[in-house]
Amino acid sequence: MNKDKSNKKSNSNSTSDMMKTSKWFIENGYSDPAQLIDHNGNLDLPEAFIQIFAAYNQHNIRDGKAWDTWPEWELVLTSMKNELHFADSESDTAGILAERQNWLSLVQLMHDSEAVRIDGYTISIEGLHGHQFTFDMFLEHEIWADTWNCGVKHYEYLKEYSKALGPPLKRKETRVVVEHSLEAFWKCPEHVPKYGGQSTKLTHDNRVCIDKEEGNTFPLGMYALIQLCIDDTEIWKIQFEKDLADFEHRVLFDRKWPGGRPEDWEYQ
Repeated sequence: MNKDKSNKKSNSNSTSDMMKTSKWFIENGYSDPAQLIDHNGNLDLPEAFIQIFAAYNQHNIRDGKAWDTWPEWELVLTSMKNELHFADSESDTAGILAERQNWLSLVQLMHDSEAVRIDGYTISIEGLHGHQFTFDMFLEHEIWADTWNCGVKHYEYLKEYSKALGPPLKRKETRVVVEHSLEAFWKCPEHVPKYGGQSTKLTHDNRVCIDKEEGNTFPLGMYALIQLCIDDTEIWKIQFEKDLADFEHRVLFDRKWPGGRPEDWEYQ
């Protein structure tokens, strides 16, 4: 019983640390957050979504500190999960607090990093070795997807219907895919240890599947993805090793069934 009370008290303190009202900002010489947010716009667009958090972290931006303040109420205007909208010291669990912190870290990275550019739903990242990576961010479905497959048509749709909350996207249409600036059947960049300069065998286009680790929240997964793209090294090692494993698997199949794989191959 004492342990439960202690945990609740700890959660309460953590939630309180995340909360600041518009009145606090005005009294301390900052702009009223309400004046920095377009409440009538599409706040699911990444740039507008990040601006909600920036408005409530003006003090941290000024001081160069980690963002730690949760928006007062504006997240109800987005597709973020309902349980995250309001900081509540009475009901917030450790999991909710951790996920909020994941979001704060992600939006600060996207706001501060010179490597990250945003256009509509599309996130573009300039890697440290000059390669470009792009994907579309969809808050409603908590997923990133390839711009080639769905981003272009949704972006065009939104230019015509600018007040729509978000793209007419169904989850079954999405894939956790990132586009990169190399050609199909790309060579592993020279700077990558062990594999630099070697050609891939089965990379038929310039897209790669990169999902978040099982158990991670969406913002934590996307934070890791952006860092992976900025690093511009490990991402190529991972994808080259995946291509190598897929090719070896195909060779084994061809040896076992040179005339073609039978329909019941899984049972042989």
